[in-house]
Amino acid sequence: MRILVSSLSSKIALYQKIVEGVKRINPDAVVLAADCDYDCEGAKTLESKNFLVMKRLEEYSSQEICNFLSAHQISHLIPTRDGELSFWAKNRRDLKQKNIEVMVSKPNVIDLCEDKLEFYNRTKILEINSIQTESSPENISNKTFVVKERYGSGSTTIGINLKQNEAIEHAQKLKSPIFQPYIPGKEFSAETWIDRNGTSHGILLRWRTRVIDGESHESITFKNKDWEKNIKLLFESIPGLHGHCLAQVIVSSGGSLQLVEINPRLGGATPLALSAGLHSIDWFLLESMNQSHLIPETPNFREGVQLIKKNKIVSISASPTTPNNFH
Repeated sequence: MRILVSSLSSKIALYQKIVEGVKRINPDAVVLAADCDYDCEGAKTLESKNFLVMKRLEEYSSQEICNFLSAHQISHLIPTRDGELSFWAKNRRDLKQKNIEVMVSKPNVIDLCEDKLEFYNRTKILEINSIQTESSPENISNKTFVVKERYGSGSTTIGINLKQNEAIEHAQKLKSPIFQPYIPGKEFSAETWIDRNGTSHGILLRWRTRVIDGESHESITFKNKDWEKNIKLLFESIPGLHGHCLAQVIVSSGGSLQLVEINPRLGGATPLALSAGLHSIDWFLLESMNQSHLIPETPNFREGVQLIKKNKIVSISASPTTPNNFH
């Protein structure tokens, strides 16, 4: 068994937690990582034998990527970046024929999650209200706005808590701007693992207490049975989701939940979820080995597990006295 973690970049803590999950299933397995930047932070940390330099994905044809992975005897692939999901989703069947399993959702749902306007139109009637998303601020009865790129993540170009004239001005800097009402409140992520039948195996909640450029630098797990129930129904009501998925949710001052987005991939703070009992990597491998009966339907997640990222070092603590550090 040889697993490849793609788009490594600086996700060293995530890579190390993936290794832990893989080794629980197969102690003899090899976990490699790849990136198109041979000088990325991860490449400097990993042993050279565990790092592969790849071309940019758009430079590979379907046959070429199959040949590349087969040449390195890759059996499983785990994407970690929004921008690569569509590529792997479209090639997953060809890779499957080469006995290479990819942890990725179906192409149509990847496209849906990438398009914030279409995502709102398709999900606004589900268990949790999606935050209103429009192509013009005139359609939103709010005094302040959030302005984003319609497609992809683009957290560095976001405009937050802007008046209407400021929002319109900010939108001129973007390629395909969309507008949302600014809703003050606490923000949390809900992470899960979804099997090939569309069943969500538990919901792990974590508060996003400090966010930088869209990534949680401080986060702590918690439980809320009602929210977990509704978010599980939400995930299961979107056909085509598969593997590790996370939802970003805002709790308004009135206590209502507003769905911001769904990311069908591992996230920057996912090492916290993996440490707290959401064993997505283990379950992905078990499913690929036709051992789904070993995957718990309702996993027991640990509450109060905390992640802190500072100076590129990720620390995960189950209690104030038991930190685990990942560089």
